Amino acid sequence: MKKSDLSFLRIFILVVSIFIIAVAIFAPDNNTSKVIICTLTIIAMVIIDKQAPKIAKLSSDNPKIKTLRTIIRMTMSILVLVLLFAELNQFESKLSKGTKDILLTGGLSLFMMIFGNLAPKIPFNRYVGLRLPWTVRDEDTWKFAHRIVGYISIPLAIILFILVFFVKTETIVPICILLWVAIPGLYSGWFYFKKYKKSFMG
Repeated sequence: MKKSDLSFLRIFILVVSIFIIAVAIFAPDNNTSKVIICTLTIIAMVIIDKQAPKIAKLSSDNPKIKTLRTIIRMTMSILVLVLLFAELNQFESKLSKGTKDILLTGGLSLFMMIFGNLAPKIPFNRYVGLRLPWTVRDEDTWKFAHRIVGYISIPLAIILFILVFFVKTETIVPICILLWVAIPGLYSGWFYFKKYKKSFMG
């Protein structure tokens, strides 16, 4: 991928990300906002999917590209379901809140398990995966972080689905997502610091 093309892609993703954050913060919390956010995210993911081999700097027949595209397409499918749910939710639903919570956490738990299984196979890149300042700077740190994601995803997903029967969804879902990101994030940060400790100290 040419540097100019890569720069354009990074600028595009940055602009889309800023716009999504702005809509999430300043726009009214309604179905229209959700549709805008999901649509923009899907557009960005379609572009990343198309450019996956160039982004990861691997051949198109490399198994890791298949993994990368599987995650991208799975995420897009979930976003499409969110869009449909946002539209259908305008009408009176026969499902109780408890049933909706179980379906939501069940879907999230399934996504966590699948993502966790694929995480160690995600190629080093700046667009898909656990993208933190230290993971995108060093490939060893990237691999270390995603191995941890693989280890913790299934236990966290099971805990999430069990606790939904005892704890409010609004409480348990954010906590589990935070742990899902924070545990590999902190450990990989420690790994990165330990690897480059001399350069930090010097």
